[in-house]
Amino acid sequence: MLSQRLRTARKAKGLTQEELAERVSTTKGTISNYENNHSTPPNDMLMQLADILEVTTDWLLGRTEDGAVYVASSSAQTGQRSLDELLQERIDDPDDYYFLDGYLEASEEEKKEIRRYWYDLKKQWKARQVRESRPPSLFDITEELKKK
Repeated sequence: MLSQRLRTARKAKGLTQEELAERVSTTKGTISNYENNHSTPPNDMLMQLADILEVTTDWLLGRTEDGAVYVASSSAQTGQRSLDELLQERIDDPDDYYFLDGYLEASEEEKKEIRRYWYDLKKQWKARQVRESRPPSLFDITEELKKK
């Protein structure tokens, strides 16, 4: 939970692992280890990460599901956008956003099941040597209709 949420919050803030590492006085490798679930930050580091990423430690740890709310009340007043809004901006294809919608809020068991299905599908594609093709997105279809 921590690893996924840390990565999500870092990307939502537009930071690289190296930039985040500089801000908390550590190395890129340490941040990578946290994000890949190879190690867990000590409490003081967790608090620093939460402050810089403007999320609560409870959200990072998965104790609350309210990840779209930033900690600082001043951030709401200054027009800070929610993590969902930032995620929507970062995903080029609207279909991808709707496919991923709710994944971060899913339980660990649900996420494992989703990943298991995904890996099984990928194995089947490789076994059948099926070329992965991507159907046109809703955005592409809409743009094509606008041209006509």
